[in-house]
Amino acid sequence: MSFGKAKKEAENVYVNSQSKSFNLLNAVLKLLSDPRVRREVGRFFGKIALFIEMIREYFRGNYREIPVKTIILITAALIYLVSPADAIPDFIVGIGFVDDGAVIAYVFNSLSEDIESFKNWKEGKDQGSE
Repeated sequence: MSFGKAKKEAENVYVNSQSKSFNLLNAVLKLLSDPRVRREVGRFFGKIALFIEMIREYFRGNYREIPVKTIILITAALIYLVSPADAIPDFIVGIGFVDDGAVIAYVFNSLSEDIESFKNWKEGKDQGSE
């Protein structure tokens, strides 16, 4: 699957239902529960975790200060991650997740302002509950 196809699928997920978004998040979490996968994605695990949190907070209605474009790009990156048929097949040990990491890093870097805004919101929310 190309990132372009993942983006089209992400647009469909966004438009059609919140439950599809949560199904995607569950698929990502299931993938990450595999110790081999966790080892492979270790260097970009934190970015994936932040993406999951942003999507959850958005669809729960807790954080809506995020552009639709950002939600779609994050969703596309997560779809690309869980797709076994991408540029470098995930089953190739040692390099299978290199392309996934590149996509995650690209999206993360492209959305730095939105990510910082989310982190600031989260920090304020966390401080407010202390």
